[in-house]
Amino acid sequence: MKQVIKIPSLGDAENTEVIEICVNPGDSVGSEDSIVVLESEKAAMDVPASKNGVVKKVLVKIGDEVKEGDDFLEIEITEEEIKNDDSNKEVKNDTQEDEHSEVEEVIEEKKAEEIIEEPKYESSASGIYAGPAVRKLAREFGIDLNKVIATGPRNRILKEDLHKFVKSKLEGSSAGIPKMPSIDFSEFGNVEEIDLTKFQKTSALNLQQSWITIPHVTQHDETSIDELLTVRKSLMKKHKVKVSPLAFFAKAICKLLEEFPLFNASIDMNTMKIIKKDFINLGIAVDTQQGLIVPNIKSADKMSIREISDEIARLADLAKSRKIKVNDLKGSTFTISSLGSFGGKFFTPIINPPEVAILGISKSYDSVSLEDSKPVSTTNLPISLSYDHRIINGVEGVKFTTQFCEILSDINYFEKNF
Repeated sequence: MKQVIKIPSLGDAENTEVIEICVNPGDSVGSEDSIVVLESEKAAMDVPASKNGVVKKVLVKIGDEVKEGDDFLEIEITEEEIKNDDSNKEVKNDTQEDEHSEVEEVIEEKKAEEIIEEPKYESSASGIYAGPAVRKLAREFGIDLNKVIATGPRNRILKEDLHKFVKSKLEGSSAGIPKMPSIDFSEFGNVEEIDLTKFQKTSALNLQQSWITIPHVTQHDETSIDELLTVRKSLMKKHKVKVSPLAFFAKAICKLLEEFPLFNASIDMNTMKIIKKDFINLGIAVDTQQGLIVPNIKSADKMSIREISDEIARLADLAKSRKIKVNDLKGSTFTISSLGSFGGKFFTPIINPPEVAILGISKSYDSVSLEDSKPVSTTNLPISLSYDHRIINGVEGVKFTTQFCEILSDINYFEKNF
């Protein structure tokens, strides 16, 4: 029996584009097998078949914009799937037979209501019409809704209106940045134009917005990690597991954020309030072919070092294979950006709003110094902490980096939390 499958709920993802088709007509698929991969402004997501059967036709093509409820797959479902459906229907019929007619009446009434239902919006005392999601986005970017031109029904402000407003501010002199001239580089030689991906577009806007709106200060420091490397080697041998150094750094940051809660906070410039958070969701920057993606480890402070290491590996694999979920990208409270596997020494990481701080970790290096007139070799780790100077001052920044360096030498702490 042929059946048409629709796009399921995509959460709050918008403007989803088909970027990959994973099957061909005639392929046998399971209910959890991916059929297409969609890309939103924040993440890529797989859409499964949801039924066992044989693919008859994929109803979308690469580049299509799709949304929840759109037809995307025609499948010949297996006899076993039909039987399962039939048995489920029988169970439902046995338990709901008496309610069937009543449910139908409710559905019909609901349909009638939906036909005449007005678009959902909220009106403030100032007469601004905007939904909760739009108001939240406006708060995050510090946008005065009174200045935004509405294009929605009944003068409702849409997300697209906010995007246009921000774009106009970034391009205009009111943003404090002169508009960059458009240059025809083909006059000087051969050129190739490459379209930015959705990830890159979103990242570019977010980074520029962060740099413009947040007064960044970056504190640099470095410390010996000889003791940490020794205890790491000992613990891995004892427990017969492999754990990345980054997991140790992450656990140290969790301890610090409990002692310096301001670094785990956010600032709301509309209400002029600091929002302190009782949870620690640690963002880990991941370099992918599509650009930099920052998934976060939920409740990282409640995890052991081994659990953090496993979660870092899991999220990195999902990000690099373009299977990261939107929920993995939301709710971060502090970010670590590690360049340890690439090289370099010190850099200025850009804060990931609405966070107020980010720690950059560079590649460790061997150094020789004199102690009691004798040369001593140590392995040093360069770190760079960028913070929002509106709520964090320089003294707090120095205290944070100094204490981070001290924790990296705390063998007992790492042994206890491994």
